[in-house]
Amino acid sequence: MFIWKKMGKIFDPTTVKNKFWLKEFAQAPCVLIRDNCVRIYFSCRPYPNENGQYISYSAYIDVSRDDLFEIIDISEKPILELGKIGTFDEFGTYPVSVIEENEDVIAYYGGWTRCESVPFTVAIGMAKSRDGGKTFQKMGDGPLMASNIKDPYVISGPKIRRYNGKWYLWYVAATE
Repeated sequence: MFIWKKMGKIFDPTTVKNKFWLKEFAQAPCVLIRDNCVRIYFSCRPYPNENGQYISYSAYIDVSRDDLFEIIDISEKPILELGKIGTFDEFGTYPVSVIEENEDVIAYYGGWTRCESVPFTVAIGMAKSRDGGKTFQKMGDGPLMASNIKDPYVISGPKIRRYNGKWYLWYVAATE
C-alpha cells in the first residue's frame, strides 16, 4: 500500500531555454525507475500559433533517485515525432504510458488530430524505443485503438501494465 506525500512541483517547463517545443505544461506524467535515475515522461506544448491552436509533444526529465528535485537531464527533443498530414497523431502525442520489455521500452500514447465539428479527437498509438527510452519509433502511421462502435467519440489516456506475465491496457473512453 502506498502512502502519498505531496512534495510540490519538481519541474517547471516555463523555465526551460532553447527548446521551442517545451514551453508550457508538464502534464500526464508516467514514470520509469532506472538504475541511476527516475525518468518522468510527460506531455508539453510550444506556445500556441497565431490562431490560438496548440500542438503537443511528449518528453522526459531524469531526476535523481536520492533527491527527486534534482533534475539530471531533460530530453533533447520530443520522444516522438508528430504524425504525417491526416494521421491520428498529426497535432500531438498526449498522454504517454511506458513499460519495459527486455531491452525495449514500449510506449502507448494518445495521438490527437484536429476536427471541424469538435476541437479534436484522440486515438491510442504504440511505439518502441531501443535507446533506453530517449526516442521512440512508431509501430505504424495508424492507431492501435481508435473510436469504435462501443466507444464512438474518444479513446485516450492509455496506461499499460503487466501483472503475472499478463498485459493490461486501461484507457479513457467517451460515450457522449
